Amino acid sequence: MNYKSVHLNEVLTIDEIFSVHYFEYMSDFSFPGESHDFWEFLCVDKGEVNVFADELFHSLKKGDVIFHKPNEFHNVKSNGMIAPNLVVISFACNSPAMSFFEKKVLQISEPERILLAQIIQEAGHVFSGRLDDPYQEQLIRADSPRFAGEQLIKIYLQQFLIQMIRHYMVHAAPLAPPPN
Repeated sequence: MNYKSVHLNEVLTIDEIFSVHYFEYMSDFSFPGESHDFWEFLCVDKGEVNVFADELFHSLKKGDVIFHKPNEFHNVKSNGMIAPNLVVISFACNSPAMSFFEKKVLQISEPERILLAQIIQEAGHVFSGRLDDPYQEQLIRADSPRFAGEQLIKIYLQQFLIQMIRHYMVHAAPLAPPPN
């Protein structure tokens, strides 16, 4: 037999991660804001939160996820009434497919919620320190991490992004495939 392999194309590749957070904020929390040269998203797991992204204001509820493109100024404030729990993940991805997420607020479904929970769980096993420190600027690898935990974080995060694009592109034109 003459087997021939097929190179598997990757449309979204993430090789660097900057933060993985799960925050349980009080109803009066306020983060003054930041911008950085990598992607970030914030997903509301519980409660409500207000976000400014550049000049746009968003009021987010449970299941909403907002994406911040590189160099986009963004801040977050509790609405003063309902304490939020938030997932915040930042990462580097230079894929043209990421343009899909620019200036978007989307709703996650149960499969995406499960992926985010798996990312948080793995991060707790492969990184030392607290996942609820909004001022933490570096992830530190744990002394005894779970086997292949970082790889699973990468896979889950890529799967999360791919599933979000697939879900919202049902009636939209497909993104261009990567060059061979």
